[in-house]
Amino acid sequence: MRAEVSKYLNGITLIGVGGVLLAFWIDHRIDQYLHPLFRPGVLAGGILLVLAGTLYCVTTASRRCCVAGECVHEASQSPVRSFAAGAVLLAPLVTGSLVSKDAFDRNAVMNRSVVQDASALVARSASAYQGSAAVPQIPATMLGGDIDETASRDASASASTPAALAPGTGGPAAADPNAPGPGDTADGENYLPRTADGNVALEVTDLLYGEAEPSLRKVFSGKTVEVVGQYLPSKQGRHFKLVRMLIVCCAADARPMLVNVETDRPVQQTDMAWVKVVGKPLYQDIDGKTRVTLRAAAVMPVDPPADAMLY
Repeated sequence: MRAEVSKYLNGITLIGVGGVLLAFWIDHRIDQYLHPLFRPGVLAGGILLVLAGTLYCVTTASRRCCVAGECVHEASQSPVRSFAAGAVLLAPLVTGSLVSKDAFDRNAVMNRSVVQDASALVARSASAYQGSAAVPQIPATMLGGDIDETASRDASASASTPAALAPGTGGPAAADPNAPGPGDTADGENYLPRTADGNVALEVTDLLYGEAEPSLRKVFSGKTVEVVGQYLPSKQGRHFKLVRMLIVCCAADARPMLVNVETDRPVQQTDMAWVKVVGKPLYQDIDGKTRVTLRAAAVMPVDPPADAMLY
């Protein structure tokens, strides 16, 4: 009986591996590990493995090549060897799927390459927002795209006139990274994604990209924004880090994106708890580089978003 069962273990192993992949797909655990572009491959792989294992079990034939007891390949029928081979393949996979966490803890975040500088981010692809109704496109007029070269030359010429000089000084006014730009109009604000409370809905990466893009700084500065992320405490009582994990392919290349948050009073939250921060971003020049700080008016716990990772 054991010999009969052992010859099906190869097929059972294939079915087991495919079943784990399908289980991750069905309960959406795969959403925490893989970019949406690659998730259909998990479903297809799981189905193919289950079908292959089933086909193997149905069509397998006895390996006996001669009269029982005389076959030189009899050792290959050993049930112990067959069960051991199946366990080596299946046990780590099944155990890992049962005990693995569906989120990064504080140690995992701190042991990875933390990103707080927009220059370290991968360039945002224009296709990232294609087909997404949740993130409206910001028109070119808001980002200064409607300003032609002639207007730029006129602006440069006007900057040298006395009207452009700072009051009480003999030189041009210092550039304020938070000052509204020519494209930052009331009409343009209609294109920003909004929450039910009327706040501008942004991600951690949006604030970081604002460090490198003056046009985005002009759009975000002075507005009340709402950002969801995970709470990471800081040594300074009125400061903490707001964290989101960014992945390009899968969880193996996930990198934590951090934004500094400043509050009026210390915030009491558990490490890596999901919170919603409502406040205004402040962009400052520090050591020759623009850095963003989110000055929070409110910090409140929230449920994890449908996609815990950013892509």
